Amino acid sequence: MFRLRDNFKHQIYHLLLKRCYTSGPIITKLDDIINNANKNLNLLNRSKDWNLIKNETRKLQNQLQSETLWNDPSVATVLQKRFSKLNDQIERYERLNKNVKDINELAELANEENDMEFMNAALYDAEMLEKEIKKFISTSFMTEEEDQNGCIIQITPGAGGAESCDWSDMLLKMYEKWGVKNGYKIKLMDYVKGEIVGCRLAFLQINGEYAYGWCKHESGVHRLIRISPFDTQSRRHTSFASVIVFPMVNENDVVGAGNVEIPKSDLRIEVFRSSGPGGQHVNVTESAVRITHIPTKIVAQCQSGRSQRANKVLAMTMLKSRLYDKVIKEKKNTKQVQYSNLPENAWGSQIRSYVLHPYQLIKDARTGFETTQIDDVLNEGELDGFMEASLTKFTKNLND
Repeated sequence: MFRLRDNFKHQIYHLLLKRCYTSGPIITKLDDIINNANKNLNLLNRSKDWNLIKNETRKLQNQLQSETLWNDPSVATVLQKRFSKLNDQIERYERLNKNVKDINELAELANEENDMEFMNAALYDAEMLEKEIKKFISTSFMTEEEDQNGCIIQITPGAGGAESCDWSDMLLKMYEKWGVKNGYKIKLMDYVKGEIVGCRLAFLQINGEYAYGWCKHESGVHRLIRISPFDTQSRRHTSFASVIVFPMVNENDVVGAGNVEIPKSDLRIEVFRSSGPGGQHVNVTESAVRITHIPTKIVAQCQSGRSQRANKVLAMTMLKSRLYDKVIKEKKNTKQVQYSNLPENAWGSQIRSYVLHPYQLIKDARTGFETTQIDDVLNEGELDGFMEASLTKFTKNLND
């Protein structure tokens, strides 16, 4: 009988020991994540005067209830847009504060119960909350009017033929993945095929709140180093592609004293046959459209649509975005590198390098942010780390 009792105690001892060893790493990781969440929340609390924001929101709400407000629709639209932005910030801020408090209590309870399933659930919730706080902090850096807009990304290969065209196509897919992953609506506005592979030009529309704010610092030259799949001798090649990000023009966007409007007399519209790799792909109808804004000489063209009408609509959308971008940049006189003075699409001018051989590393030359998770970035669109680092750095530079 005593032997049976000793065996039972022995089994219980090993069961408890195993449970402690299993739950230990989870508890440690959970504590680390919650500590980071608390630190980020404190940073968020100090980053803005939330009482001041709440007071402004209440004043705007009172103004919007005025019966005479809509006598001037342009003023009413600006006030409504400002109110929506501030009210959304307050709601998210208060929700995050509540969620951090809840996750702290949940972690304490999971630790007391020492329940593995409970701990894993708490860990998952803590990880999601930490990501949400980081994203909210990043969007709090997006203070410019156009940051809330969608964006259009233009991708153009540098010298190098098939290599650079293929690299441009890889970048296009990377941004598509990022857009889908973050819940944005994406649309391929124009795509000009390369002679052998990839694309010679691509325009991607990412539509949704703060898409431009997230993507705007992606503008620049991107460099790829890899063993070429097109080289029969399997030599290492370096390819370049330039990325230009424009803010989309919303109906209510206001620049200076009025909306972004283009007089018809300022436009030159031309139609032509769309180009391609040749052979059976050559378009025999003049469906491609090129629109030139005569005063600024800015050109937008589209040839991927199924009709001349569709291409004209897309080309006009691109042109308006580029003009809007030009106006706001001139107004701010910002020191950031923009599409009008991008560095040469070649060696030594890149903002980010993607090294696939002889080692694997993606590094941003401006922020120093880097990762070895090549597949996550290129194939899954895991760009948040790079974008957050850019937002932090460039916002700090503008405030200094």
